[in-house]
Amino acid sequence: MKNLQILILKSLITFLLTILTLPSIAQPGNIARADSLFKMKQYTQSAGIYQSVFQERKYTPAMLLKMAYIEEGLGKVGMTLYYLKLYYLASRDPQALIKMDELATKYNVSGYALKEADRLGLWYEHNKTTILLILIFFLLLSCVWAIYLHKNKQRVAASAWLTIVLTLGVLIINNYEPPHSVIVKNDHTYLMSGPSAGASVVAVIPEGHQLKEMGYEDVWVKVKWMDQPAYVKADALLEAIL
Repeated sequence: MKNLQILILKSLITFLLTILTLPSIAQPGNIARADSLFKMKQYTQSAGIYQSVFQERKYTPAMLLKMAYIEEGLGKVGMTLYYLKLYYLASRDPQALIKMDELATKYNVSGYALKEADRLGLWYEHNKTTILLILIFFLLLSCVWAIYLHKNKQRVAASAWLTIVLTLGVLIINNYEPPHSVIVKNDHTYLMSGPSAGASVVAVIPEGHQLKEMGYEDVWVKVKWMDQPAYVKADALLEAIL
């Protein structure tokens, strides 16, 4: 029982730390100044402000959409798709997926056709906090129920099992991370057969492709390319996670 209590405590602490480190809202003054420059079509100046705000993890969905617009104007398809992906994760606007698919078709890059598993993963990422809060709420109720039954000298087996199941649910949801996708940001990116510069070249691909990330080995990222594993330098990729 003591180990179970420790697991619950660790899970709750991790969850609270996750909440506290979520991206904050951008400073209104900076956003207003950048938006004003954007409206005047001074895209380079506005992009600089947006980028500084973004690096501080203080951004809004509207800002991400404007950053995607600027990058598209510059012809940087990788960065455009990256900001559109972030915008979608922040807003759940289905038009973002349509735009990403249009760009993927236009520039002949792959990885943007959503399968059912991809949709489920996106739904999970968007609703993870809500699911955790619901499970924690019912976990607390089950603990209160168990205490009530114990004080009244009634059988607590059912409430104990429910508490265990809910605790496992909290631990699984809190620690599970669905497979992530990465977007190629550099043109002429080399995919290697192994995590080494001396490995054979599998393919040379342009920026914009979205690849399934399968793990890290030092400075290399293992990805899936044409249903086969390959390795890419981490600094050639963008991971779209809020």
